[in-house]
Amino acid sequence: MMKFSIKRESLLKPLQLATGVVERRQTMPILSHILLTAHGKLLTFIGTDLEVELHGLVNTDHAVKNPAQITVPGKKFLDICRTLPENSTIELTENNGRITVACGRSRFVMTSLSTKDFPCVPEQKAVMNFELKQKTLRELIEKTSFAIPQQDVRQYLNGLLFEVKDGSIQTLATDGHRLAVHSIESPVVDSSFAQVIIPRKCVFELMRLLENPDEEVSVSFNNNFVRIKGSNFILISKLISGKFPNYNKIIPKRGDKKVELDCNELKQALTRVGILSNELFRSVNFKLRNDTLVLTTNNPDQEEAIEELTVDYKNENVDIILNIGYFVDILNAIETEKINIFFKTGDSGIVIEEVNGNPNCLYVLMPIRQ
Repeated sequence: MMKFSIKRESLLKPLQLATGVVERRQTMPILSHILLTAHGKLLTFIGTDLEVELHGLVNTDHAVKNPAQITVPGKKFLDICRTLPENSTIELTENNGRITVACGRSRFVMTSLSTKDFPCVPEQKAVMNFELKQKTLRELIEKTSFAIPQQDVRQYLNGLLFEVKDGSIQTLATDGHRLAVHSIESPVVDSSFAQVIIPRKCVFELMRLLENPDEEVSVSFNNNFVRIKGSNFILISKLISGKFPNYNKIIPKRGDKKVELDCNELKQALTRVGILSNELFRSVNFKLRNDTLVLTTNNPDQEEAIEELTVDYKNENVDIILNIGYFVDILNAIETEKINIFFKTGDSGIVIEEVNGNPNCLYVLMPIRQ
């Protein structure tokens, strides 16, 4: 039997975290439940979809007498707690497979499934451990994760490459049309080398968790799992098996032509011409002429948009057809005011770098073939 009481506001956050990884449609009833563990003053809410496991942690005012575990229907329990009055106290009691949630004059009774059926990830032995500021880990993810594809037949692309080497940490993502790579020097790692591919869902769940910039998180992994621990959460995920291809062969060398552009001005121009672009291909013709950049789009309705920007460019004329959405995604990830774009011909990819930014941050955008 388990019994405890807790303030609604203290309960909501860890419950939301654990419920967030639970898929709405489940083939196994136990996966719609969360595992609630009480040990001393610590309450742990665990949700899983068999690939990602998330622990929401909260300390209570009063310790439970004996460690205990129960399962609770995740979404139903969360909906009940959300609708209860603010600053109210919730009392939860489990007895013989029935859970009673009480608050004031409200009572809710739900069925609990066996805790033995809950598929927790077994304890893992890490091959590498280190700690990072949340803002550092968030930066590594934000600068690159947008390039992870929704679903690719090449399984190794469906995640974020996380690489530790030579006192630096690097992330890389690509969907074959664009590539983003960002690295930082970090004193928390030595000359050891490790490379893992973190699944897309885990990456975006982690982004949801990194809310305290100056707080540290502990990162550990082996060949099969990654574990990230903060003060109020633990995120565990299976890794994508397989080896990422040699990305140094994928990243094209800088072309012999370069143009410097205002990042915000270019983004606004692309957004405007995108209104009349082809809805299927979302293409823009990126035309460089003598000291002028011309952006043009059109669509099957014979509509057309043209934007001209003044630039410092005196090389030969070049036309490059690019995807507007992919281009804007890259510009959204850049924090500097100016960018440099390097290219060779209209058929080669463009390399985008920040001006006076992180020299180890670069983006590649491949042209649309006509």
